[in-house]
Amino acid sequence: MRRILWVKMGGLWPPNTGGRLRSFHLIAELARRHEVTLVTTHAAADDPGELARRLPRCRVLSLPSRIPKTRSARFAWALLRSSLSRLPVDVAKFRDRAVARTVRRLIASGEADLCVADFLSSTANVPLEGPVPAILFEHNVEHVIWKRMSGLERRPLVRLGLEIEWRKMRRCEARACARAGLTLAVSDLDRDLLREGAPGARIETIPTGVDTSFFAPSDRVEEAGSVVFTGSMDWHPNEDAVLFFMDAILPRVRARAPGASFTVVGRNPGRQLLEAARGAGVTVTGTVADVRPQVAAAAVYVVPLRIGGGTRLKIFEALAMGKAVVSTTVGAEGLPFVPGEHFIREDAPEEFARAVADLLRDPARRAALGKAGRRLVTERYSWAQVARRLEDLCEEAVLSARGRPAPAPARAAAAPVRPSIRRRIPGGLADALRLWRRVGTRRVASSWGRLLGDALGAGKGRGTWEPSSARAVLFVCHGNIIRSPMASFLLRRLLAGSTAGTVSIASAGLHAIDGRRADPRAIAAADRLGISLREHRARALTGGMVAQADAIFAMDRLNRAELVGRYPEARHKVFLLGAWGGARGGRREEIRDPFLGDEDDVVRCYERLGGAVDAVARALGGREGLRKGGATACA
Repeated sequence: MRRILWVKMGGLWPPNTGGRLRSFHLIAELARRHEVTLVTTHAAADDPGELARRLPRCRVLSLPSRIPKTRSARFAWALLRSSLSRLPVDVAKFRDRAVARTVRRLIASGEADLCVADFLSSTANVPLEGPVPAILFEHNVEHVIWKRMSGLERRPLVRLGLEIEWRKMRRCEARACARAGLTLAVSDLDRDLLREGAPGARIETIPTGVDTSFFAPSDRVEEAGSVVFTGSMDWHPNEDAVLFFMDAILPRVRARAPGASFTVVGRNPGRQLLEAARGAGVTVTGTVADVRPQVAAAAVYVVPLRIGGGTRLKIFEALAMGKAVVSTTVGAEGLPFVPGEHFIREDAPEEFARAVADLLRDPARRAALGKAGRRLVTERYSWAQVARRLEDLCEEAVLSARGRPAPAPARAAAAPVRPSIRRRIPGGLADALRLWRRVGTRRVASSWGRLLGDALGAGKGRGTWEPSSARAVLFVCHGNIIRSPMASFLLRRLLAGSTAGTVSIASAGLHAIDGRRADPRAIAAADRLGISLREHRARALTGGMVAQADAIFAMDRLNRAELVGRYPEARHKVFLLGAWGGARGGRREEIRDPFLGDEDDVVRCYERLGGAVDAVARALGGREGLRKGGATACA
C-alpha cells in the first residue's frame, strides 16, 4: 500500500468534463488499495461535499479558489503577470498559495510516498523535484491545443497572442516533463510529442478508460435522423467543433437526409453558440445531470473537433453505449480504434456530411459499428484495467526514487541555476559536486585525487590489474537494474567453456533495492538481443562483495569515484569498464546510465557494454578460450 498525494486544480465534482471523469475514476480505483489524499479546489459551481461522499476511501482536502475566467479583470491581471514570467497564462492563473502550502506541509510531514500533479496546471503548486517522487499526469499535450487555436484564429492581434502563448506553453511543458520523475500521457502519440520537447524525460502511456456498466447500450428507440454531440461548451475546442459542424457540415447533411436534427449537450454554452444554434435550428441543452438519455436517443454521434489534445473520453462513452460515431482525425487522435471498423473518420466537410447521412439511412451499418466499438471498449478499457497500469507505474516511480540519492534541500533564498549555466560546468566538476553530496566531506577526500585526475583527462582507466590471477569479478552501477546485470550476463556467456570459466561473476548497485526486478526497458532491450533478464533481482553493494572481488568494474566515473569514496582500501582494483572497450579518454570511457532514456537508449548502452565486456573476457580467458566460449557479447 502506498500513500499517494494527488493534486488537481479546478475541482472534480460534478465530473462534467473529460479530465474530471478520468481523474475521478482513477482516484476512486487507487483508493481501493492505497491511501489517497486529494488536494483540490472548488468554485461556486463545484460541490466538494458530494465529492467527499463519492470518494469515501479517499481523504479529500478541497480549498476555495476562484480561477480567473477569460475576459475577466482577474484574468487580465493573470495575463499581465504571465507576460513578465516564463509561465504561460494558462498555468500562471492556477497559482494558489493555499494549495502550495498544503502540498508542502503534507510532503514535509511524511504523509506521502509520491505526488501526482494532475494536469500541467497543477505544477504551479507542486514541487516536481521535491523529497518525494513526482508524477506529471498530462491529459493533453497542452501546447498543441494552443498551437492549433493559433492556426485557426483570423484576428491578427489575437493570433499574435496565441503564437506567443503556445511557444511559452511548449517550453513550460518540456521543463515540467524533464523535472518530473515520470510523466504520464494518455496515448502513444501524445507520449511521442512530449518526448520531442523533453528527450531525456521518462514518459509512459496509460490508456483512457470508461465505466462500461454505466455507459451501456439502452433499450430506448433511436430517433430517426438524430445527431448528437456532447462536451463542455465552455472549452474552446468543443465550441469550435460545434460551430464548425453547424456552419460547414449540417447543411450538407440535411441536403442528403432531410429532417436531420442536431442536439448539443454540455454545460455553459456561450452567446455566440446559442445565437448560431437558433439560426440553424439546433437544440442546445446546456447542463444536464446525465448525458445518456440524449446519446441513447441519437442515431449518430459526431466528434467534429479541429482543435484538441489527449484522448476524447466522449468517443469511449459513445462506443460503450453502442453508438455509431463519425469523427475527424483530431477527434479520434491517439485512440486505439480502427477507422471503418469501430468508427468512421472523415475531415473534409463534404465527406463528413456524407458519412453522417449514409449512417442515418443505414441502421444495420450503425449497429455493426456500435457493436464492434462496444466489444473493444469492454474487453480492454475498463477503469479497473487502466488503474492497474497506473499502479504499476506509480510503484516503479517510488522504487526508482528510492534507488536514487535524495535531492539536496534547496536554500530558500537561492536562485535556480539556469540550464545554460549548468551546461557550462565541466563534467568532472559536476561529478565532484554530485559525489560530495552522496558520500560526504570525509569520504570524498579519499577519492578526490582520482576524480580530479579524471576531470583533467589524466586518468589511466585500467590501472594495474593482472587478469590471470582474477578469481572474482564484480560489475557495479547505480541501481543494478540496467547496466551491471547485463555486463555480468555477457561475461558469463563469453567465458562459458573457456579456461577462465571458473571465474566468479557478480553484479551489484551502489543504490540498489534488494530484490527489485530489472527495469522493464532493460528486459525489452535484452530480449531484442536474445538475452533474458526476467529472472534478475537487484542486490545492494556491500563491503563483503568488495572485499571478495579481485576486480571491480564501474560503469561511469561517478560510480567509480563513489566506490573509492566508500571503500578507499579497494581503490587499486576499481576500474572503468568502458576503458576496456578500446575507447580511451574523457567521457568516451564511460557507459552512461540510460535510466532517463527509452528502450532504444538502453539498446545502445548494451551495444557499448558488449565491446567493453568482450575486452575484459579476452583479458581473462585469452583468444583461444574465447573462441571456445562463443561469439562476441552482443553479436
